[in-house]
Amino acid sequence: MDTLPDSQLDPFDPSDPQDHPHAAFAAVGCADGKPRCPWAVATPGTLLDHDHDWAVPPDNSAQYFQALSMEVLDSGLARWSQSGRHPSWYLYMADLEPARVARLDEDDVEDLLLNPELIRNRAKIEAVIHNARACEDWSVADWQALLAEAQVPAPADPPLRSLDLPDSTPESRRLSGLFRERGFKLIGPVTAHRWLQRIARAPGHVRGCFRAHPRDPEQSPAPAG
Repeated sequence: MDTLPDSQLDPFDPSDPQDHPHAAFAAVGCADGKPRCPWAVATPGTLLDHDHDWAVPPDNSAQYFQALSMEVLDSGLARWSQSGRHPSWYLYMADLEPARVARLDEDDVEDLLLNPELIRNRAKIEAVIHNARACEDWSVADWQALLAEAQVPAPADPPLRSLDLPDSTPESRRLSGLFRERGFKLIGPVTAHRWLQRIARAPGHVRGCFRAHPRDPEQSPAPAG
């Protein structure tokens, strides 16, 4: 069956109970009474990540690194498929504290590669350790300076559909290059954008999800003129 392009579909109204091709990508009602992003209920691990960790502003420097490490470790895999493994990385990889991860050596890497609870990918594990060494002395101000240099704006309002959450943006492409300049590894534009979503610097939820928050008017750009 042929599929109509978006331009020929009726406008999507999430409050309209009538079936619509876009409805599968909007917020869904869950048994606990909370509306969530459509991908949130894929697995128990995904639900936990969605409700507690995804799109949360960091409180300290370590949390910036932890969020970045999650996206490096999940990169290239089916989206959200590895959320259930996230607690194991904290358990077996020094709580993902940058100063502690930076001290891990080759023997530690070999032990991690034998652990069935982890993604046993040497390049990713070594990249996380390498990145920890690149930022172990960073403060929150250093992370914020990086975001400012990449010209990352205040987050826009959340979209109606998950289809409208981009994989990368001009900001994430600039950010990827800045990470490389600072010696980080395995952070391409897609990984950089998902990091921005994870730290709530880019929209990560759909409108209607109980975790979605509209843009703060005080952070909106001043009108021209």
